[in-house]
Amino acid sequence: MSIVKNLQELAINRLDLDGYASCAPDTIISDVLKKMRGARVSAVLVEADGRLVGIFTERDALTKVANESSTWSSVVEGFMTHNPQSLTAQQSIGEALELMNAGHYRNVPIVDEHGHIEGNLPQHEIIRFLTDQFPHDIYNLPPDPDRIAHTKEGA
Repeated sequence: MSIVKNLQELAINRLDLDGYASCAPDTIISDVLKKMRGARVSAVLVEADGRLVGIFTERDALTKVANESSTWSSVVEGFMTHNPQSLTAQQSIGEALELMNAGHYRNVPIVDEHGHIEGNLPQHEIIRFLTDQFPHDIYNLPPDPDRIAHTKEGA
């Protein structure tokens, strides 16, 4: 099966969507950052009444929060991306890749038809999927494909 066909046919729910953290809109930024660090995630999904209302990412932390330590005691609602684009787990991995590429997203929230959070799709999960599809090609790829060694290593 070709990679293009795999991307078009395989659903997002085949990927690991469980490694995510969530919080309420009134959570203090410093607590959100601790949660991100503790869970080792690059984004926190913000939910109210069980539904996705926003996303706060590492990029938000760097561009909106890092320079002003006074913002650390503010609530995340003022710094998150409201109503982020999301996908359902039944959509294809190709659709997720297209959305990530078009929006320059590193994380895409996955929700059900009612907007309830089912998970988060980080970019590294797409990379893992691609690596699993072509392990021989990827693991044997030289660091610089245009550079060809003329002698054996160590010789």
